[in-house]
Amino acid sequence: MNGTLSGDDARIEGTGKVEGTPPPPLLRAPRGRWLSGFWRYAIRRALLIPAQLVFVLLILYLAINVPASIATGLPVGFQTYVQGFFQVVANDFTGNWGTTTLQLAGYDTYNVPWTQVYAYYIPPSVQIAVFALPIAAALAYPLSLLAGWSRRPGLDAPARFLTLTGALLPAFVVATLVMNAVFFSYLSYFQDVPSQGLIPSVGWFVLNGGYPSWILDDFITRPTGFPLVDALIHHSWTIAAISLTKTLLQASVVAIAYVAIFFRHARSVVRSTSEEPHIVGARARGISERTLLWRHAAKRVTPSFFLIFALTIPEFLGVQFAVEAAFVDQSGFGYLTFTTLTEGNLAPLDALVFLLAILVLVWAFVVDLVAIRLDPRGAVAR
Repeated sequence: MNGTLSGDDARIEGTGKVEGTPPPPLLRAPRGRWLSGFWRYAIRRALLIPAQLVFVLLILYLAINVPASIATGLPVGFQTYVQGFFQVVANDFTGNWGTTTLQLAGYDTYNVPWTQVYAYYIPPSVQIAVFALPIAAALAYPLSLLAGWSRRPGLDAPARFLTLTGALLPAFVVATLVMNAVFFSYLSYFQDVPSQGLIPSVGWFVLNGGYPSWILDDFITRPTGFPLVDALIHHSWTIAAISLTKTLLQASVVAIAYVAIFFRHARSVVRSTSEEPHIVGARARGISERTLLWRHAAKRVTPSFFLIFALTIPEFLGVQFAVEAAFVDQSGFGYLTFTTLTEGNLAPLDALVFLLAILVLVWAFVVDLVAIRLDPRGAVAR
């Protein structure tokens, strides 16, 4: 037998890796087929997304219309329900989401389609998420590895206590505490307030000569819609610094709240991995705990971490939306969602759910494919 592993690696794997071992069935291209099993699996998963979206819209449609018909006492036939549902599906998939009146620049009111409104509000939320996810991963990944692996209460118990505290404190409470903690230092340095969006507040622009031409209606930036990117494109370094600072503030609060969610799931994965037979056997043969944890167990649980995040995307979105509302970030999609629903405007509800469902399903799809690439052995089970 020709082994490719040596030393501690070979002792952990038992017999080592045999050269010429064929890849798992899902990743091996069958004879006579031009697509590998991986890409056939990816295509099947992608084709499921539209069907899942239709099912989500069906649940939402019934949840809104059935109680409404019961409350009014007007009988509605099955055919009417079917026609109405197919119309909703057609409208959502074609982007025909209706129009709304939008007051911009404080006084002008426009009748604009909801697609354009979402195009205004989505980029700032994406900017926050781009920073929040790495911060959450940087905190949760090593913490969950150490706490899940260690059998010592001195490490596991404090980690659970801290993360549980983060989970018990509502996101808006954490956001309020952070704003109060940094308010005066932020005001003194930037002559601005740390809330009210991802660009300087109206008062800052009044004191500094007004809005530049690339900022429209107080918060819409051009050409990309991402405040930080647009400030860098136009070489507005002070606005870019303020935008980055405000983004990091919100992203840090999101990460603090989400670490508790991530840690709870990831810790159990690490704990079960530490008890697998080959790890137990390697420990008995004298392999150091540090080697087992960082060189082998960490690699094994990484795909599970991706899947855990895919399963908790709705929780992450809920946390971020709450943080945006707490920071009075009127440019964010979360703030738009909260204000729309609290005002009793249910007209765009199906479009909102449709957009969020697309985000969750597409991200889960991408994460699933990444997990397969990281751990091909799990492909057979899928």
